[in-house]
Amino acid sequence: MADRQKQRVVHADEPVVGRDVSRSERPGVPMEYEPPHPLTPMVRWSEPEPMRPVPGVTKRMELHRMTPMFSTALPPSGLSGVIRRMAYNIPESHARHWATLMLADRVDVLEHRLKKLLKVMVLVPAGTAAAVLIVARVAGRFR
Repeated sequence: MADRQKQRVVHADEPVVGRDVSRSERPGVPMEYEPPHPLTPMVRWSEPEPMRPVPGVTKRMELHRMTPMFSTALPPSGLSGVIRRMAYNIPESHARHWATLMLADRVDVLEHRLKKLLKVMVLVPAGTAAAVLIVARVAGRFR
């Protein structure tokens, strides 16, 4: 008899309210502890100590306070940061909130590409000029 059929026969008289098989038939019984041990025995708190709020860090409109842990590694900056702050003033249940966040992401990509292009436009001519000067100096020594 298959396990499922066996369970149905053995527990036919019991009301079905999401019950498990009897303790002796559980596959993990040797590994179970009575009373159950906490999964993280080294943690002595129920909620982590909250971080200090940092100006400029965005939070959801629905939250009354910041979550205990949040990232300050990359605070919103530039035009994308302004758009992102505008998005967090719109409730999350509105599609406009998410569309504005996606727009901020696209603007952020453009900002980074423009910064990269500017660096290349400045560094390449400067590097070329430096290379020409070095070659001219080296060539002048061998004349």
